[in-house]
Amino acid sequence: MAKNNIVTFGLRNVHYSLASTVDGETWTYATPVALPGAQEFSSQLIGGTTNVNADDTIVHQLVSNSGRTITLTLTELTDEFKKNILGYKETTEGNLVEITNAAPVTFALGFEIQGDVKARRVWYFLCTATPVSESTKTKGDSAEANAIQLTITARPIKINDDNYTSHVTAYKGDSNYDAFLESAPKLPSLKASSNE
Repeated sequence: MAKNNIVTFGLRNVHYSLASTVDGETWTYATPVALPGAQEFSSQLIGGTTNVNADDTIVHQLVSNSGRTITLTLTELTDEFKKNILGYKETTEGNLVEITNAAPVTFALGFEIQGDVKARRVWYFLCTATPVSESTKTKGDSAEANAIQLTITARPIKINDDNYTSHVTAYKGDSNYDAFLESAPKLPSLKASSNE
């Protein structure tokens, strides 16, 4: 068995893949598109644990996992991402127009993180992004680059009758690792448990 990482670091190879569905349950994914300029990624669980108390003790815990809220910071957003995901439109003169009532677009978000032993690649399956805020400042004695922050919600997707997930992780050495971010995301096929 391969050793586990003690530390992880870095962020690169960010990709997105347009998702489509006919029934709201079965999803297919397009060929991934690179999203350059990634600086920082973080995710927060949507949900948590609630204790049920009785007889002066905790008798049960209710656990809720409704997906993740993701913050992705980039140096800039590509025009393709703005059009494909955020619903921007192009004018006949080539200008880019934000459409404030654009319908949310579902996509998968993938990226790579390094480790001291092995790197890992991740796909989040059912993502939607909120419109971005932008800011810039004048150049002083030294130039400081601007950054764009995306807020993304990754909701759970059904794997089979009993299981849902928000994301899947491939580690270096897994049979699908090399093509993991370049090929269309696929839902994981779970191994049968040893007691079945």
